[in-house]
Amino acid sequence: MAFVVEAPADADPAPRLEGMVTRQQGRDLTPIGDSGLWATVLEVPNDQKFNYEFSSGRGRGRGRIGGGTVEMPGWAPPPESAERPGQAYGEFRPFDFRSEVFGNDRTGWSYVPAAYDGSGPAALMVFQDGDAYRREHVGTVVENLIADGDMPVTILALLNPGVNDDGSSNRSVEYDTMSDRYATFLAEEVMPRLESEFDLRDDPSSRAIGGASSGGICAFTVAWERPDLFARVCSHIGSFTDIRGGGSYPGVVRESDKKPIAKVVLHDGRNDLINRFGDWWEANNRMHQALSESGYEVEFVTDESFHGYQAAGRVLPETLRMTWEGWDD
Repeated sequence: MAFVVEAPADADPAPRLEGMVTRQQGRDLTPIGDSGLWATVLEVPNDQKFNYEFSSGRGRGRGRIGGGTVEMPGWAPPPESAERPGQAYGEFRPFDFRSEVFGNDRTGWSYVPAAYDGSGPAALMVFQDGDAYRREHVGTVVENLIADGDMPVTILALLNPGVNDDGSSNRSVEYDTMSDRYATFLAEEVMPRLESEFDLRDDPSSRAIGGASSGGICAFTVAWERPDLFARVCSHIGSFTDIRGGGSYPGVVRESDKKPIAKVVLHDGRNDLINRFGDWWEANNRMHQALSESGYEVEFVTDESFHGYQAAGRVLPETLRMTWEGWDD
C-alpha cells in the first residue's frame, strides 16, 4: 500500500507516516523528484483495518496534517455483529454515577438482552471502554451468541474510564495499575448497582470481564486480584507491557500459587504496537506461555491485526465463545 502526501520539496524534517499501521514506529516519507509529493510503501495484510496519519514539523511544532482509517479489500466484520431478521434484541440503558473509590464521574451502559426476562438469574460480563465496545456491536454479538447457545443469558456492563474533576481521563491509572483498586471499585460500586436492578448469578464462573489494550490488562488484574468475583477473562490486544509495570505479570504468574480462574482468553495481532513501553505481540506471547506453564486454562487467538478496537471487534464472537466455553447452568 502506498501512502502519499503533498509537502514542500525542501521540507526538513521529512513528513512522516505515523499511527497504528507503523506499529507506532513511524516512517519518514521520501520525496518523489520535485513533484511536491512524498511517499512510502508498506506491505499490509489484505484482511485488516487500521488507522494512519501524516505529520510534519519539528519538536512541539510537529503536528498532524492528514490521516484516516483504511479497510483493506479482504476486511469484513464478523457476521454475528449484524442483527438477524426475526430475532429480538435488547436495549442499552445509561449507567452513570459518581465513584467514591476513584473520586470521579463515571459513564457507561448496561445492556439487557431480549433473552433476559427476570424469570431466573443471569450471568454478567463487564467490559472496560464501554463506548468502544458498543461501537463494535457487542450487544448484537452477545444476543446472537445467546440465541446460538454459545453463552448464557448475560447482562453486560459497559464501563468507560473515569473523568476527573479537572476534565482529564483517569484511564491509565485505573486500567494499567497492578492493584486491587479497580476490583474494589467493581465490588463496592458497580456490582451493588447492577444487583439492585437485575437478578444476577453470584458464582464467579458466571461472571466474566473483558477489555482491549489497557482495558485488557485491567480485565486480567481484576480476576487475578478477585477471582472470587470474576473467574473468566477476555483480553483483546492486552497491554501486558511496562506502562505501569504490567510487563512483570508473566513472572508474577509463575511465582504465585495457582488461582481459581476458570478461563483466560488472550488475543493479539502480529502487527501490534512497539513503543517505549514494550512490544505488545511479544508481551502477549509471554503472558500466554506463563499462564499455560502454570496450569491455567488459556486460549490465545492470533491474527495479523494492528492495534485498535476494530481488532477486538473482529474477533469478538470467537473470543466470547471461548471465554464462556465450559459454562454450565
